[in-house]
Amino acid sequence: MKKLFVLLSFLLFILTACGRDEDNAQQVAVEEDYSDIDIAETVGPSASLDLLQIIAKEPKHFRREFKKLDNAQQYYFCAAFAMGAMSVSKPATASAMVNYFVGLGVAEYGRGIDAETYKAFDFGKNIFHFEPVVNLILHRRICEDIIGRASEGVKSKKLTTKNINELGKKEVRKIVDFIQKSN
Repeated sequence: MKKLFVLLSFLLFILTACGRDEDNAQQVAVEEDYSDIDIAETVGPSASLDLLQIIAKEPKHFRREFKKLDNAQQYYFCAAFAMGAMSVSKPATASAMVNYFVGLGVAEYGRGIDAETYKAFDFGKNIFHFEPVVNLILHRRICEDIIGRASEGVKSKKLTTKNINELGKKEVRKIVDFIQKSN
């Protein structure tokens, strides 16, 4: 469990280190307008289409929309975000971590994938279309903090990595079902 926690901490460090050398002018670019993007064409049929359209019109409204999500939804958004970020640099690691990240959400929040948590998960995996929002998430350590709190919360429950992965396997199947229904 310690090794996994160290690995997760390292991965989160890497995620937050990306783009730190950029100047503040780029970070202010959150004001960029994406309203000319056809979201439906870009991401396909999506459970989070309404949220993505809000972000496309006004990226600065991301935090407002994100705060409307409950704790479990915020976690699943961040789980998808972290896996998406990892898949760019370490696809094998990302695919190996899917069960763990989803299982961690079940263990910490007692809530698996349902229509609302999938909507947040889908929002997290599609947010990469909006670079300024991604930079905001990384700069403000939004997902790093949420995943870190979930990891700390599960520590006290003394669950093994195997237990968490088992919880996640059931929920990953639900994610696949939601994806298949939307296509």
